[in-house]
Amino acid sequence: MCIAKLQVGRIDYLNIWPLFYSINKDNLNENISFVTGHPAQLNAMLARKKIHVSPSSSVEYLSRAERYRLLPDLGISAFGSVQSVLFCLPFPREKLGDYVESGGEILLTSASDTSRGLLQVLWKFYWQLPSPIWKNLEPGQGLQTGKPFLEIGDHALRLNFRAPAGWHIVDLALEWKKMTSLPFVFALWIINRDLSMQQKVILHRLTEKLIQAKQTMHENYSRLSSRYPANDFSQEHIVSYWERMDYGLGPEHLAGLTVFGEYLTRLDIIQGMPALDFFK
Repeated sequence: MCIAKLQVGRIDYLNIWPLFYSINKDNLNENISFVTGHPAQLNAMLARKKIHVSPSSSVEYLSRAERYRLLPDLGISAFGSVQSVLFCLPFPREKLGDYVESGGEILLTSASDTSRGLLQVLWKFYWQLPSPIWKNLEPGQGLQTGKPFLEIGDHALRLNFRAPAGWHIVDLALEWKKMTSLPFVFALWIINRDLSMQQKVILHRLTEKLIQAKQTMHENYSRLSSRYPANDFSQEHIVSYWERMDYGLGPEHLAGLTVFGEYLTRLDIIQGMPALDFFK
């Protein structure tokens, strides 16, 4: 019998690499096709039903919750400094108000809706700065503009480890913790609602493997870091970074997600904090 494959989005960033690597060689993959992209690309594929499930931006679920369900106990979060969601400035942050008042632009990576929303929340409710001119920016292009920019993922991680002279780096997850005392949930495992029965069976098995990997991979970070294919980062940097990540979705994460949703509602980015509907 031909089984309809489950199309699974895969973020090609260091932050979630150990989770995918841990399930990569399982025979479950015979019934799964992985589709790689950055978070905003995977959001778009979910919205167009080109993929069935993906670790994707929290804002995607909060914006269109009626289309989706969530995998329980799984997410991508940080409780404090995350090192890979950065606001980068060519001058001290104290000068941001004057920069904006003079018509200066703030450049936002097109790779992540959630990180863009986080910066806007911090800007309005924590830093209490005047509204700027927001403009889009392709990932990895910020430094050459000479303007303040938001960067995420491996591009941001390189800047964190090797900050260019004269640039000031602000870790947005750390700023969120200072503001709320809660973790920040960058991504959720989002599922399109219209799965076949066969695909639901495959998804249940995938969920079991993901949770098992989440529970055991921490003790294997050193070994996994030696197998990471890129050579941009030292093994020590990789392990230190992974140890900052949280792949769960417990009560404290849900509280942080709810607070984020309430702030996004106040900014009219979403229409209200939706109910969280979990796959069973």
